[in-house]
Amino acid sequence: MTDIYIDPIAAATPDAVDQLRHLTGTGHRVMVLGELPATLADEPSMTAADSLPIKPPPGSWLLTADPERCADRRPPMQTMLVGPMPAPSPRPAPRCDTQARDLAAAVLEVLGREAMG
Repeated sequence: MTDIYIDPIAAATPDAVDQLRHLTGTGHRVMVLGELPATLADEPSMTAADSLPIKPPPGSWLLTADPERCADRRPPMQTMLVGPMPAPSPRPAPRCDTQARDLAAAVLEVLGREAMG
């Protein structure tokens, strides 16, 4: 079982329940950082987490719509930016391990990487 942490912004999309069910249906634990968005509040397979664990288990993911959150990564956790890349800035932004255009693509990426080992 893989632990998948997702920020509330990435989890607040209209299709989040359907997309995240692909993860919970394959045995992954999905935890929203902070409060569960209203769209997920009635979903028993998804829980809220106050923060990222100090020592995440191998295979853990952080899915975020905020590139600054990628700096919160704790090895061996992988990070994924969900959504468009931020505009170029003279200030260096934290680097995410990978990027997905939307939550559906992020779920496929996690499942694909798991299947490939």
